[in-house]
Amino acid sequence: MPTNNMRGLAAYLEAAKSPDPVFGDIQKHVLNKAAQQSDRRVDCIHPSEAVKDDWCIRANYWRIVTNVAHNPRQTSFRLENVFQEGHNTHSKWQRWLTEMGKLEGDWKCDSCGDVWYEFAPENCPSCGSSWFHYEELRLVNDGLHISGRTDGYLPAEKMLIEIKTLGLGSLRYDSPDFLSRYERYFDKKQWVALDNLWRDFRSPLRSARRQGQLYLWLAREIGYEVDKILFIYDFKPTQEAKSFLVHYDRSVIDDIIRKCRDIRDCLEIGSAPDCNVGKNGACAACRPYEENV
Repeated sequence: MPTNNMRGLAAYLEAAKSPDPVFGDIQKHVLNKAAQQSDRRVDCIHPSEAVKDDWCIRANYWRIVTNVAHNPRQTSFRLENVFQEGHNTHSKWQRWLTEMGKLEGDWKCDSCGDVWYEFAPENCPSCGSSWFHYEELRLVNDGLHISGRTDGYLPAEKMLIEIKTLGLGSLRYDSPDFLSRYERYFDKKQWVALDNLWRDFRSPLRSARRQGQLYLWLAREIGYEVDKILFIYDFKPTQEAKSFLVHYDRSVIDDIIRKCRDIRDCLEIGSAPDCNVGKNGACAACRPYEENV
């Protein structure tokens, strides 16, 4: 089984070649952190995966059964930098909403490490510290083995929050046709009309819309009174921001819920579902499990 250390080895060796020792050491430090075993659950269905077109239900079934994650993502300093910027963006908006007294959900004390659930707390209930941060709202459906966290819950508005960063990489993956309208080529040079692109970006990306609808469905199944989700986008090239309010629409995720039920049914009878991605009965995600069964 490939390990995190093996995945990061090439990137680590590349960082070691940096002509500046401090910059190289920073890169190696970041890659060492990324190589540590993740505490992310593998025995469940993650909404962020289930909304993607290449989500393989056979691979997800085997991951739950074996509690092993095959085909983990490749890492690099650039990729870890991208993830960290995403975390920073989430923290920024969540901190502002915390200061406004809007958020309900899980909180973690920076002083004693206690975790608790509350609406707009002022102090840690265990040690009294005012140093704490939002740990988001946990959304779990044990019957369908789904587990995730939404970026924010605003009970007064009956609203969930999803915070996204938008860059050219995410557009190339999720909306290449839209991006291509703003790409320009001349004399072997390429550039993107960023101002025009951002002006015309008028709705959340498809995978984000589906993820938001899945969070709304999960929250409503648990008993939260929510009927809409606010997407906040930060545009990485210019640091501009805009929001989109989307109302609950179960039909957007009917296919996802059906696939989750297929996984549940297969778990109950102990028989793996067919691969729904590969053309020959297997794909890159589920094939490693076949080789180890």
